[in-house]
Amino acid sequence: MSELSGLATVFTGALLASGSLTAINLAVSRRLNWRARVREDAPSRHQRKQGTPSAGGLAIIAVVLTAGMVVVRSTGFFQWQIGAVLWLAAVFAALGFADDYLKLRSSSTLGIRARYRLSVEVVMALGFVWVAVGFMPANQSSVLGFAGLPLAAHIILGVLVVVGSANAVNLTDGLDGLAGGLTAICAGGLAVVCLIVGADHLAGLCAVMAGAAAGFLWFNCYPAQIFMGDVGSLGLGALLGGIAVAGGIELVFALIAVVFVAETLSVMIQVIWFRWTGRRVFAMTPIHHAFELRGWAEPQTVVRFWLVGLGAALAGIAVAANLV
Repeated sequence: MSELSGLATVFTGALLASGSLTAINLAVSRRLNWRARVREDAPSRHQRKQGTPSAGGLAIIAVVLTAGMVVVRSTGFFQWQIGAVLWLAAVFAALGFADDYLKLRSSSTLGIRARYRLSVEVVMALGFVWVAVGFMPANQSSVLGFAGLPLAAHIILGVLVVVGSANAVNLTDGLDGLAGGLTAICAGGLAVVCLIVGADHLAGLCAVMAGAAAGFLWFNCYPAQIFMGDVGSLGLGALLGGIAVAGGIELVFALIAVVFVAETLSVMIQVIWFRWTGRRVFAMTPIHHAFELRGWAEPQTVVRFWLVGLGAALAGIAVAANLV
């Protein structure tokens, strides 16, 4: 009970800090004219969002990095985990900010070329996973993750989790409040799972992330006053994946993050099938746009995706509780 009370306190503090910093971030973005441009192939109703202030994820990442260092205190072996995971979030957020800056400076939807960005992501993720796997306890449970696999397979799959998670959150960030709400839900589910497996230090970091993402929603909920931007989506996505790898809970993470997984798979299926047959499987991807084109209102789509995400998080907690 004391652990849950501590997580609730951390969550509340991060929520208030994130909401306050986002208000400042919004004012700065307006002053600097950091305004997003909407893709031409997006649903027509999204064109009204043209010029919305962007790079709001700076506030979330600032809270996560600061609170992660101050609030999440650990000693001995686990100290490296907090530092390594926060480093991972910081470098992915920096890459996302560079992408955002190029888009804002050129007033277009094009930033760093996808293949270059992906190459950098793989290198950064490889460095993190190498450390995470190398320092993992010999008795690490393999029930919820990849700990029982050969070293090479463990590292490759770990990199896939980190890079996939970062880009999954990035792809999901297409509707007002969607990525922020799902990140808060996913981080909350991971916090409980981390408590179950005894990784209390990582649970505290998850609580910080959940609170920071929830605080951002005050300004990002429909109709959004500010967008998260790549600085937020890449940083938070990498942080989620990094926590899963560091905690050895990659498999249950895939369940908790099932909406992010579905968004990514929809894009992959669409691209592969179109190149093979010249036809589309979905009306538009990521899949949240397909539901919009079916007539779902944006807030309706977001809330329904949140509900699926909440169900997945509860299912992941139940699985972890029964297997550990």
